Amino acid sequence: MRAVAYIDLGILEENYKTIRAGVPHNVKVLCVVKADAYGHGAVQVSRRLEENGVDYLGVANIEEGMELRKAGIRSPILVMGGMLPWDMEEPFYEYDLEPVIYDAGMMERLKGKSFRSGKTMKVHIKVDTGMGRLGFRPEEVPHVVRAMKEMPHIEIEGCMSHFSSSEVRDEYGLNQIRIFEKSLRAMREGGVAPKIAHMANSGAITNYPEGYFDMIRVGISLYGSHPARELAEKLHVRQVMRLVSKVALIREFPPGSPLSYGRTFTTTGRTRIACIPVGYADGYPRALSNRGSVLIKEKRCNIVGRICMDWFLADITDLPNAAAGDEAVLLGHDGTSTITADEIAECAGTIPYEILCKISKRVTRVYV
Repeated sequence: MRAVAYIDLGILEENYKTIRAGVPHNVKVLCVVKADAYGHGAVQVSRRLEENGVDYLGVANIEEGMELRKAGIRSPILVMGGMLPWDMEEPFYEYDLEPVIYDAGMMERLKGKSFRSGKTMKVHIKVDTGMGRLGFRPEEVPHVVRAMKEMPHIEIEGCMSHFSSSEVRDEYGLNQIRIFEKSLRAMREGGVAPKIAHMANSGAITNYPEGYFDMIRVGISLYGSHPARELAEKLHVRQVMRLVSKVALIREFPPGSPLSYGRTFTTTGRTRIACIPVGYADGYPRALSNRGSVLIKEKRCNIVGRICMDWFLADITDLPNAAAGDEAVLLGHDGTSTITADEIAECAGTIPYEILCKISKRVTRVYV
């Protein structure tokens, strides 16, 4: 195999327990497993979380929810992307999935739909408190309440909102909490009392304890990364994924040799190069060209030249004992050395979410 992503479910469980222990006992925990659990494998991750008593699982769309149900997952599943215009309503009933309702058109679809099964659909109402993406405006909440009371086949299980910048604690975020609290009061005064109010995500776990309400939603922290690197000192979680390949070939080049596409790197002395069969088609960021590093024999080796679709080059001049077949760690630990998704993201000018989600299907997943 060219590359393997080892998913340590023991570390996943450890992270979950760390997060669970850090919030009050009466606060539920929703674990976000959308995007194939951020590239870690939604079914396998959900099974382990379910074994540990997770309260809710969060997915992006109906297809992701159906996949979990077909795999035997029984925990409550929140479809955070809601009911899209082209989605059929029936599968939400059939697979017991709870959609987020954030749009008047979506609400009208539910109002006008006649269900002969006699089943009740649980939904979560989303209020836009300042994210500016999805959700009813706070002033629309009374109308939502009146409309929902006319739908006996709909049960409002939850009410939710979303921080726009939970990685920092500021007045804007605190005001979002106040707006959400006001919206909750409006719902209750209108005769609709959601069972679960939830707003806090991974960043808010440390920055906004006032935003815990009845449930927190944990995503990136569950997998060992953080919305911002400075939060690593406040929430101690470990990298769940370890992405490895092997040195396929070693070549030596004299001074003045250009390497890889575009000749962006030229050797200044006799240089020993490891050729590693991983590239941007595997989800390894091209932005790490001439910037990133890889661990070989516990030593950081600089990536030189442009990362290609299927290969990249690493300078192993200072590793005279390196040989073809040696393990190359792109993400995770190698002895006492570690490369995190947070570090890679900072180097590549992006966020750890993207680093993890982009690791492609041609990278074999092995569950530890």
